Amino acid sequence: MRLYKVVILVNVALAAGVLLGYHWWSQENARLTRELQAARQTALAPEAGEGTWSAKGIYRGMVVERNLIIVAHEEIPGLMSAMTMGFPLSDSKLVRGLSPGDRITFTLKSDGNRLVVVALRKEASQ
Repeated sequence: MRLYKVVILVNVALAAGVLLGYHWWSQENARLTRELQAARQTALAPEAGEGTWSAKGIYRGMVVERNLIIVAHEEIPGLMSAMTMGFPLSDSKLVRGLSPGDRITFTLKSDGNRLVVVALRKEASQ
């Protein structure tokens, strides 16, 4: 086979590979774009909605500068699964008398697009 034929075949193979790769990339890009739009819509949807929820958990501490309490809470049905996270307080006086490790029951209220602890009480130790 002549050298120019080999060069042409290699160039055709490279061009076909580039075209197939570009086609695959455009399909993958379209799929990822659809998934991103769906994720954005889910994130923008009011997950918490309007309402109040009661939950139980363990008080882990407070971030005074941000008026946040850190709580390891159980599942809150219809809202979120069990996790450790911070919640803003409606009033910093709610945590008076609490020590890290105390079991608590707290009430969350939707405040626009965030959840705020509006009531909190220490559970009796058993």
